[in-house]
Amino acid sequence: MEQERARWKEVTDMMGDRRITLGRYVGYWFQHTPRRALFALSYYKFAAKMIGSDKRVIDVGCNEGLGTWLLAVECGFARGLDLDEDAIAVAKANWDDPRIEFICGDFLKQPPGQWDAVVSFDVIEHISPENAHKFLAQIADNLVHDGIAVIGTPNVTSQQYASEITKAGHVNIYSAERLEAEMGQYFTHVFLFGANDEVVHTGFMPMAHALIAVGCKKKLALQS
Repeated sequence: MEQERARWKEVTDMMGDRRITLGRYVGYWFQHTPRRALFALSYYKFAAKMIGSDKRVIDVGCNEGLGTWLLAVECGFARGLDLDEDAIAVAKANWDDPRIEFICGDFLKQPPGQWDAVVSFDVIEHISPENAHKFLAQIADNLVHDGIAVIGTPNVTSQQYASEITKAGHVNIYSAERLEAEMGQYFTHVFLFGANDEVVHTGFMPMAHALIAVGCKKKLALQS
């Protein structure tokens, strides 16, 4: 066993000693619903595949940056933006790389940018309905003319199964029809997907736990 132990020591030495620390949010997932982390990363992987490589991406509502890091590695560069100072502090401590940056700020108050893609998962359901259109307009305004938006949110049909802590923060729940219609006001093409566990699909939307809309080609009136 000494030979095997020595060989394994060589492997672990090559890994270095860089550590990732979980904050209160991702830590809560792993303590109470660890599969939630798997689901979240699968949605980010889907977004990265839709966006492609050599792209600049902004992740709105990035939380602790777990998905933002995936976007950075797969797409080229990612900026994570979130209102929560604690979450951004965790993200900055964990992900130190030229392909990624984090900013604590209000997306609705940010000046328009020129991004190849805007990604936002589990954010719009926390925004008051009267501000939802402003949020979507801001997403479109931050895109280059051929950029894409990937927006994910829980399906209204799944809310009967949500925990009390989840329901407490959800003030703006979408059906597939409403999400597609509102995205259609800002994008010429909207492709709607459902998600159950880690599987993203185009199946029967009322049975999807989550919804993911991909908006392409922002409408001319919104282009900078």
